[in-house]
Parts: sequence; structure tokens; C-alpha cells
Amino acid sequence: MPAPEVPAPAAPVVKTPQQAPPSEPPAAEPVIEAEPVAAAPEDAAPDRDDNGVIHIGEPMDPDDPSAWSQPENTEVINIGEPMDPDDPSTWPVDENTEVINIGEPMDPDDPSTWPQPENTEVINIGEPMDPDGPST
Repeated sequence: MPAPEVPAPAAPVVKTPQQAPPSEPPAAEPVIEAEPVAAAPEDAAPDRDDNGVIHIGEPMDPDDPSAWSQPENTEVINIGEPMDPDDPSTWPVDENTEVINIGEPMDPDDPSTWPQPENTEVINIGEPMDPDGPST
């Protein structure tokens, strides 16, 4: 026995806004006018130095935490050992850290210690120069 035919549901009707024909300009939106605002008085301007930098509050030394402003109820909590950013021996190191030296030590001021492949070729461009003689 064939299945009875069920009509498909009708698509919903969607209303779209009416658009102006291409020959007519689109309708303009109303413009809301705002009242002018008075400028701040000269004495309300922030303090500026000769370079135009605005200073807010007391000057602080970024390297001196005692100069930083803190609320009275601030509690300082030190976590771990003190570290010196210029002394790697004070930096934290994991117990499993292994130092690996790669290559020979180099002196940044002595080019003869810099690594060079065996097939490096020196190419001179131009006449030899005397570094002590400005005329060469």
C-alpha cells in the first residue's frame, strides 16, 4: 500500500525593508545636534615638563621598590631566594639541569677565535687599506 502524501510545510514569510529604486538617493537619517562643550580652564591643565611629559604623582625610581607607592595595609611576601639579574649564579636552576658546552670558547674581541668552516674563502674587494692612514 503506498504511503499517503503529506504536504511540505510552507516556508516562513520574511518581510524585508523597502529599498529605493536605483534612480533615487537613499533616505537620509536624522542628525542629532549636540551642544558645544566649554574648554577646561588653563589652571586645570596637567603639569608638563619642557619635553611635554605629564607628571602624575611623585617621581619613582623603578629600581628602588621602597620608592613605590603602596597602601598602608600592603604585606610584602618574598617567594624564593633573592636573585641578581646580573649574576647568573643567583638564578634558579632545576636539579635536573645539565650544562652543555657546544664548540670551543670564543672571545668576542678576537676574530681568530670565531668558528669558521674549513672551506671559508677570503675575498678582498678593492685596494688594501691602512687603518692608520686616512688617505688610503
